[in-house]
Amino acid sequence: MTPYKLLFAKIVSGRQIHTLLTFFFLLCIFTVEAQKKRVISGIVRDAFSQEYIAYANITFPDLGLGTSSNEKGEFTLNNIPAGRHKLAVTYIGYQEYNVDISFDKDESLIINLNKQSLGLKEVVVSAEHSSAGTTSSKITSEAIDHVQATSLREVMQLLPGNLSVNPNLAEPGKISIREVDANINSALGTAIIIDGIPLSNDGNMQQSIQGGFTSVAGSGVDLRQIPVENIESITVDVGIPSAEHGNLTSGAVHIKTKTGGSPYSAKLQTDPHAKQAYIGKGYLLNKNNGVINFDAGYTNSYEHISKKTDQFERINAAAKYRNTYFRESSPLNLEVKINYLGSIHGKKWDPDMKAQEENYGRNQQLQSKLSALWSLNKSFLKSISLDAAYFINWQEGYEKTLETVSSGANIIITSKTDGEHEAIYGPASYYSEVTYDGKPFNFYTKFKTRFYYSTDHSTQNILLGAEWRTSGNNGEGRIFNPERPPSGVGTRPRPFTDIPSLNQLSFFVEDKIDVDFGATNLLIMAGLRIDNIQPDGIFSSDGSLTFDPRLNLQYNLLDRNSNYLFRKFSVRVGYGKTSKSPTLVHLYPDKVYNDVVNFNYYPDLVVATTKVMNDTRNYDLKAARSSKFEAGLDFQIGKVNSRITGFYEKHEGGFIADKNHFLLTYKNYQEIDAGLAPYFIDGQGVYYNSLQTGEAVAVSYEMYHKYKDYPTYRNAATLIKRGVEYSIDFGQIDAVRTSFELMGAWLQTESYTTSAPYSERKFHTTYVDNKSVQESFVVKFPNKNGYGIVDERLNTNLNITTHIPELKLLVTVTTQAIWFEKNRRKLYAEYKLYTLNELREHLNQPNLFSQDNENDNYYYLPESYRGYDGVEHEYDITDFETALAQLAIKKDQKYRYKTRTLPPLFLCNIKISKDIARRIKLSFYANNFLNIRPWELDQRSGRYIRRNNPPYFGADIKLLF
Repeated sequence: MTPYKLLFAKIVSGRQIHTLLTFFFLLCIFTVEAQKKRVISGIVRDAFSQEYIAYANITFPDLGLGTSSNEKGEFTLNNIPAGRHKLAVTYIGYQEYNVDISFDKDESLIINLNKQSLGLKEVVVSAEHSSAGTTSSKITSEAIDHVQATSLREVMQLLPGNLSVNPNLAEPGKISIREVDANINSALGTAIIIDGIPLSNDGNMQQSIQGGFTSVAGSGVDLRQIPVENIESITVDVGIPSAEHGNLTSGAVHIKTKTGGSPYSAKLQTDPHAKQAYIGKGYLLNKNNGVINFDAGYTNSYEHISKKTDQFERINAAAKYRNTYFRESSPLNLEVKINYLGSIHGKKWDPDMKAQEENYGRNQQLQSKLSALWSLNKSFLKSISLDAAYFINWQEGYEKTLETVSSGANIIITSKTDGEHEAIYGPASYYSEVTYDGKPFNFYTKFKTRFYYSTDHSTQNILLGAEWRTSGNNGEGRIFNPERPPSGVGTRPRPFTDIPSLNQLSFFVEDKIDVDFGATNLLIMAGLRIDNIQPDGIFSSDGSLTFDPRLNLQYNLLDRNSNYLFRKFSVRVGYGKTSKSPTLVHLYPDKVYNDVVNFNYYPDLVVATTKVMNDTRNYDLKAARSSKFEAGLDFQIGKVNSRITGFYEKHEGGFIADKNHFLLTYKNYQEIDAGLAPYFIDGQGVYYNSLQTGEAVAVSYEMYHKYKDYPTYRNAATLIKRGVEYSIDFGQIDAVRTSFELMGAWLQTESYTTSAPYSERKFHTTYVDNKSVQESFVVKFPNKNGYGIVDERLNTNLNITTHIPELKLLVTVTTQAIWFEKNRRKLYAEYKLYTLNELREHLNQPNLFSQDNENDNYYYLPESYRGYDGVEHEYDITDFETALAQLAIKKDQKYRYKTRTLPPLFLCNIKISKDIARRIKLSFYANNFLNIRPWELDQRSGRYIRRNNPPYFGADIKLLF
């Protein structure tokens, strides 16, 4: 146990933790009476019609308090601490109302909400950056509508550093935050949280044998499964997240769906590959009985327009009920939600092809959720909340493939135990049909409490909570006829029901401290999260136990009252650790069946030897870990609002599949003459009856050896993210009704493996009795490659938005500039790669690899080898004098290590939105409308690369009725 964990274990020992908690609460109780309490009431109404708005959400986010307005638009919150607080009011179809208000006495407010309309003076269609606490960006429904996204993937292009993308539903969408391209471990380590409930893909076991249908098992949430039409806002935590949120390494995406009374809303959207339809409605129930929101959507997309064989189809429907009880005293906000999602992605049989092959992956998911926020609003205890959800999926994968051999018959091996068994002959050509039946489920619950304390110059907002997650799979697994298997040999059916569930128990504590120092202000958000994976006690584990401290500091140095130049000026720093548990795919890989045919006497008898690796688990597999550092500046001069953030992130212990090699020993039977009618006796071998005597004759054999392998997951992937992201909002030039925003990032991602000794087979030919025999041995290298991959990019997006309220017209032109892109392999001193001269000098062999040139290759030396004795032998320098040892030296062409630098690249997109009257909205977009698609010569490979996405366009119409 590390000193850090020993220290924590000492602190949390029973008696000491009880003493600390008792002292903590007593201290709070004795000081709370100094706080002055106020009653805040008010009315929420439509700014244009002055009609009351029922069930508007009124919250004090910093206090964790919330209520909703009644049928008359009225609301009341008692015991609000005197001082300055943030007030937020939201309602479906209206712009969010946010304001900082100081309360020195009881207040009665009149809050006017503006309906979302292009006729308003100000419309925000870009990401709004927040740095109060964690560094994050918020995207509202107005911005989502303007993007005209088909999935969450396209919405992410609004973040600094992300590039413009064309809609693509032909393959799973992977999320990318602060990195060049998507990384599978980063996507797995990004939390997607919808209405306070994190989505989980940890129970997904759908892994295709043939690769026929797409699967995201073990690689995070497929963004195609998240429709965007019913989203009210998206907040992306790109920095150090709150300690409340765990089971992540890269970041968190918080999605809030629409709630409240609204007219029917219908939307039709089309582009060359996809068609979408959506309808939604919010019903206000009489007598303050709450509000029910319904919505449903349908999406159909084809990868190829000319042949409709590759199809993605999505159906979604949701119902959400929300109500507030005890409005006049201690409001209890209750929300119940049921959501259905169905999708299918597959390849139909193409009648132009002879083979009637097809495949698909079908997924149906039913989600149920209950959330309760009780604003007790006592002197110290402000609120108690509970979130609970249960998700169940019905997953079906299907693959139909044509299995053929050029001559003879398919040899089919069905044994599931070690040893020699009789196999069977199948037809030379047959169709194999495999069904994958998965029923992953997820249970989630979180309980948290908020406490608040203030003095004349400081406030404390304390969060305490606990969380439980369970992921499992009750599916029948991989099902097929063993006598008509896919890919011939080596595969068996597998049930998922024997796989244990994955459990995680978590605790978190966080204190958000706001301190005034005269004209300056310091915000501290400090927290600790404890994640216990596969717990067998509160602080004991059968999996792994992680401790994740997190700290965000923001110092507001200047504001409009303290100087003439800056309206605001603040600095930010942050540090934090996060962790992501392995999934069921990583923890419980399948058995591996290794088959060798050792007697083939067609068509009478075929015998094979099977070696079953029953347990391929890595019992040392732990959670992936991440450390994050960032620092930034936020400032505003006049209308110019800017943010710049530098960051460094190191993600360690990512999950990779590695090969384990083992020795398979089997009998290699001698060929026998025709017409002998051999037969197999279990446990003894192959026999035939002598034609002369009729006596049983054992077929002679020699013992042969082969090295086989099976995969095991390990914590070996490392990803380092470095970068600077920036955004500058120049504000609007009123004379031309146009605003300008410049944003982008310099990003560098470095990926490599650590603590990952890598083995591979080497083959060579020997001659015995004038017969050639292929043999093998296994060599081990200190690391898989001995190098890492570094990608680097600098890009800038200039958004020019013209908004003419009188015409209810909004036009955004985006010019994306990629100033450079670089890719290279990085060498590490601990994993020495030699040039030819260095290798000859190191091994003292001046004539080694005499056919090679100095500029041809790098050379990688193995550490050890295993022969047919199964014993690992370390290599000595003198061993490489032999041709067999020289065969083990790995060669890698030098040209692959050259840096590939691509010149500047530009792209222009346009988006147009137009309101017609008050009930119709038309939108259109055209990506790369100038058709800038240059060919660039890759100096490294000598090939030309086509850059930029092809021109793409789409349109939608939205109706209110």
